[in-house]
Amino acid sequence: MVNKRLIDQICTILILLDLVLGLFFLAFLLAYTLSDGGGFILNNPLVYVTMALLFIIPICYMTYFLLINKEKEESAFIFNRESFLNVKKINNQKKDKENYRFSKLYEIDNMKKEEVKFDKITSLKSFCDNFRNYCASNLSLYYEISDIRAFIANLAISKIMILQGMSGTGKTSIALAFEKYIGNVLEPVAIQPMWKERSDLVGYFNEFTKKFNETLLLEELYKSNLDDKIYIIILDEVNIARIEYYFAEFLSLLEYPDEDRRTLEITNDTWINDPKMLKEGKLLIKNNVYFLGTANNDESTFAISDKVYDRSMILNLNKKATPFRGEKVGETKISNTEFMNICQNKIRAFKNSEEYKEILSSLNKIDELLSKNFKINFGNRMVNQILNYIPVYVECGGKKEEAFDDFIAKKILRKIESKDFLRLAPAIRKFLEQLDDYFGKDSMPLSREYLSRFIN
Repeated sequence: MVNKRLIDQICTILILLDLVLGLFFLAFLLAYTLSDGGGFILNNPLVYVTMALLFIIPICYMTYFLLINKEKEESAFIFNRESFLNVKKINNQKKDKENYRFSKLYEIDNMKKEEVKFDKITSLKSFCDNFRNYCASNLSLYYEISDIRAFIANLAISKIMILQGMSGTGKTSIALAFEKYIGNVLEPVAIQPMWKERSDLVGYFNEFTKKFNETLLLEELYKSNLDDKIYIIILDEVNIARIEYYFAEFLSLLEYPDEDRRTLEITNDTWINDPKMLKEGKLLIKNNVYFLGTANNDESTFAISDKVYDRSMILNLNKKATPFRGEKVGETKISNTEFMNICQNKIRAFKNSEEYKEILSSLNKIDELLSKNFKINFGNRMVNQILNYIPVYVECGGKKEEAFDDFIAKKILRKIESKDFLRLAPAIRKFLEQLDDYFGKDSMPLSREYLSRFIN
């Protein structure tokens, strides 16, 4: 360690010697100029430069020593161990972070974990009513209660939901409002037209920087592993690129009912300092993650394929609801486990009831009519979805006839959109007549309204 006091003593001795030398030079100069013929030396500029160097340096040092250095000595440094350790800790964290290829996930691992307190939910009916009132009273957003019930019921059936309809009906707004209502607001993921691969969504490892390019989606998927909150990931303008390309792996993984099998490969190798929740380069997609994609149907977007539609639940928002004065309510923080338990209990009870057999009989009739008139059939996935959808929709406060009609209109009848409308017109009229015979004249209004568009 440098001894500052010794250096000051040495500098003082050297300056004193310089001062003595300056005085000697001044005396010599005075004696020489007073002698005969010595006056010419005063005309030499080097004399004055020499004198300046000999005297200015000691004067500056004495000023520094007497004024500035004295103040420093009076305010001597007191070692603060706590401050030293904090600085050392921050420096170590910065150094560690530089060695991490997942810098953002590293920050999530080191965040202070807050204990989440969930509210107790007695029924999905009151949950839906309160959500509708919350939208109206807090956000000035107005939705029909049937749309709210369909939105909540959709979450129980599939981890993927497509919200479609004309612009301005509140597709993105209802998803954002639900995030606020359950107290877990996430930033929407804006889909880009050039996206074609899974890496566009979750990121990629940069071989040049040796860092992983972490995306917003990857951060939210990682956070979802840390608690039991419901994570609504909004894919804004989901069909501005081909969803079958960039979302293909998710479509397959989310089919597994067992979440332990839903592991997304982030990297194909393992580093010692990788994030805690990244196991062998893979990240778990938990049951509390839901993907909601908003879709517009115009010349700037791609058509969504049957593969995506069949795996998703659909919410059609085709008109604005009438404004109303909603009761003032606050957030309702519900855990995903409790939400799914309520839904699964209702589904199990429904499958042991007589209504279950009635719905199966109605499905067989619809299947027969679709096959006879349009050469359209639906598989077991559709059957399971509607048998799960109906009891949850009823638990939300609706009727089983409404749920049946809603599902048929938005999930099954939409398959005729790929057909030739002009040739289908007679078949559609016949189908509507057969609906009267099978279910009654005023039955299934949503399905009738949907089919009437093609005749008109």
